[in-house]
This record gives sequence, structure tokens and C-alpha cells, in this order.
Amino acid sequence: MLTNTDKKLCAMLKMNMSSKEIAELTNISVRSVELSRYRLRKKIGLEREDNLTEWIHSVEKG
Repeated sequence: MLTNTDKKLCAMLKMNMSSKEIAELTNISVRSVELSRYRLRKKIGLEREDNLTEWIHSVEKG
């Protein structure tokens, strides 16, 4: 189950925001954004070579 923070991260990634842009918007470090992305990938079950942003764009809302 995705948390509200995970959902916000997905929304920002869907808008093609970079980790640096997300960090500036949320007032956290770039490293924290990268860690959040890593944890989200684990929750979703993506492999290391899979692109998280492409996966988010490919998922239909429903």
C-alpha cells in the first residue's frame, strides 16, 4: 500500500520533475528524494534496471 508521501512523489515524477526539483519543492535533500524513490521502487517491485518514471507513465489511473 502506498503512503500519501509515495503518492505525492509519484505525482511529481508523473510531471517529469527531477530529484533536484522535488527536493527544492518539498524542502528536503536530493539524497532524501533518491532514498524515497528507492523505497518506492521496492514497494512496487521494480528491478534495478527498470525506469520508475517510465513505469509511472505507463500505469493507467484506475
